[in-house]
Amino acid sequence: MCVLIVLGAGVQLAPAQAPQFFLNTQPISLKNRALVEGDHVFVPLVEFARLLGAEATVSYESVTLRWGHRESATISTEQLVARGPLLYISLAQLAQLLSIKTVKVGHAYYLVSTPARMLSITVASGGVFFTLSTRVPFELHKQNNIVTVRFFHTISELAHPPIKLTQESPIILRAHLQIDTSQTVRATAVESENFIVWVRAAVTDPEPRALLRIESQMNVQEDILSIQARALTADGPVSIHLLKIQNWKENYRLIVTLPRDGIGALEPLEKMAAHAVAAINANFFDPTTQLPLGLLVKDGVVHSAPYGRRGALAISLFNDLYFIAPTLKLSALVLGQPVMIDGVNRPPTAHGLFLYTDRYALPIRSEAPMKAVRLRHSLVVAVTENGLILPDGASTLLVATGAARSRLGGLRPGESVYISYTLDPGVLFLREAISAGPLLLQEGRLVLDPRAERFSDEFVKAKAARSVIALTESGDLLLIVVLKDMRSVGVDLHTLAILARSLGAHSALALDGGSSSTLLFRQGATVHIIGGRRPIAAGLAVVPKR
Repeated sequence: MCVLIVLGAGVQLAPAQAPQFFLNTQPISLKNRALVEGDHVFVPLVEFARLLGAEATVSYESVTLRWGHRESATISTEQLVARGPLLYISLAQLAQLLSIKTVKVGHAYYLVSTPARMLSITVASGGVFFTLSTRVPFELHKQNNIVTVRFFHTISELAHPPIKLTQESPIILRAHLQIDTSQTVRATAVESENFIVWVRAAVTDPEPRALLRIESQMNVQEDILSIQARALTADGPVSIHLLKIQNWKENYRLIVTLPRDGIGALEPLEKMAAHAVAAINANFFDPTTQLPLGLLVKDGVVHSAPYGRRGALAISLFNDLYFIAPTLKLSALVLGQPVMIDGVNRPPTAHGLFLYTDRYALPIRSEAPMKAVRLRHSLVVAVTENGLILPDGASTLLVATGAARSRLGGLRPGESVYISYTLDPGVLFLREAISAGPLLLQEGRLVLDPRAERFSDEFVKAKAARSVIALTESGDLLLIVVLKDMRSVGVDLHTLAILARSLGAHSALALDGGSSSTLLFRQGATVHIIGGRRPIAAGLAVVPKR
């Protein structure tokens, strides 16, 4: 606990009797002179703290200091001395806050500190990245085509830095960059394990940039590689986990996996994909009804219709993957006449015809009059009319409400009804499909168009955990999750597309994110689960071919 020195009302400070200050034997020259009151010396807070490696944020009521490894302190302005626009603090108090040893010899004050160290400098096409051991204040200066970055309370031990560095007193490191200064020069600071400063020219290209670093990788199976990566984005650091499955079409199948209790239930991915070698969450879902949103096809049966024209992944009988944004038309052949189906596995609305598959698990209710036709193997087994219909887990149901009951005509048990659908664009021999979105990449091109897929600006720009399924140009399957936690700020959708491409994706689809984002893989008898573990409505699983 620090001891604050508060001067009483009406106390007048006399100019300091030429006190001298030294930081690690280097003389300190102040733009604003120090003040003395008796045995106490007061220094300009913002200026002096910066020289000692602390960044000061001033508000009307308080000043917050930040330094070191996420250390901070807040001081009420009532406990400081104001002189014009400047705030002064007792040197003893500031030194105690920052754990700096102070020795007084006559009118000289010797301060002993441990400065931050410049650990590395990376020059990339997206700018220059400075990695320091701890947080420090810094500032930019532009002159002609040279930008100088001044890092306070910093030294460099780099033997061969890629740019020019000079040291000035007291313990200020200057980095000299050649950047086109006709453009705005920006700097972004990020605290992670170290303190990273990203300096770059601001350009009109809206494409976000990220510096990607692979931290570790291991083979969890002969053809499955687990990769952990870190990326520095404009918003901060992010953690990425990636599964790269090589030769997957020869050895595995990619299938849709659903809750064991049926559609309308939720289940954690590890239970839903109990026999998979790898799995990832898939569709969005309605948290109220727990029903999946968007296209969902399992074993050739449509269990959910597209939501608008959002991005989807279609899987053929031959394990070919198609990244598309489809529409769907459902119909039934009733007494030789085609009739339109208005929805599938959804609560019925008035005057509509709805299809319920054998995996639908919720009671079907309507205030409008209902007529239900129960089918098995395309044959009518029962026709009922009441306000409550219970699925039996073995039958397909056609349920008509209100005026739409006429579409079912005079169907009786034993007659045939055939359900068919048309997907646009079509996929030959469609076996499975999921939808979430938006589409990020197609054939190497950035195709992100959130408005066309009816995503809000708030959703697009949110820094969140994200999931992605992708293919590389050579056909390897990628399952990607970006985390949001204490070490990772999450990403918006534009940055997600850039990261996916940087990780080798050639075609990519964003999946449900946030707390639904989950990646699972097996390594021997061990199951690794990365992400939220939230119960979900649908997933994608990689299973061995039989």
